[in-house]
Amino acid sequence: MTIQGTSEYAHGLEADGFLVLANGEYRATKKGVEFLHDRMVELRGFVDRAGREMAFVETTAAVAGGPIRRGARLGLFMEQGILVAHAGRASPSSGLAVNDATKGELVAVRDLEGIVALRPGRIVIARIRTAAGGRRGFQGAVARRVVTRSKGSIVAALDVSGLVAAKELGLRPRIEFAVLPAIIEAAERGVDVLLLLAEERVAEAVQSIEAANAKIEDKIPFESVTLT
Repeated sequence: MTIQGTSEYAHGLEADGFLVLANGEYRATKKGVEFLHDRMVELRGFVDRAGREMAFVETTAAVAGGPIRRGARLGLFMEQGILVAHAGRASPSSGLAVNDATKGELVAVRDLEGIVALRPGRIVIARIRTAAGGRRGFQGAVARRVVTRSKGSIVAALDVSGLVAAKELGLRPRIEFAVLPAIIEAAERGVDVLLLLAEERVAEAVQSIEAANAKIEDKIPFESVTLT
């Protein structure tokens, strides 16, 4: 701030009763001290809450992507939703190995720096319409395209319609319980998801994804296709 700006603020605080000019110096009045105390308490509470929400991590566990020696500098990567540590590989997030580990073993990582680079996974919502009598007829081209695109994706079945559809399409669901929270967490970890569900539950799924997107900066992309 400029000297002129500081002077203008001081005059304003004096007019509001927060400062008083005594012996050529500005001093805080009782009202000013009480106001500052209250604001500092609010600020401390905000910092405490923000710190808890940011969940600072000092150590973490990862899967060793190769041979690792204790004390080695590790690059951390999210691979298929799993945190993997690679010795000597550059990454926006890194740390030091606490223990020796071979590929596939658990390694503890300390002195963490940075944030793991991560792109949210895409969720494909595959809607299933049940015809009269409960019979379905999958549109061949659409179904084949969905199955082809689902390679590398986690398959989730929200209800019995989704389970039966997965069986008919030759897919094996990995998520069958607590489906909506699970697919959102998977997508946030960078995993693509194919969600099979009945037509009448599409709105529920979309609302859950949009609610999650409202809280995160990197939005989860999603699309909807009709299988039947």
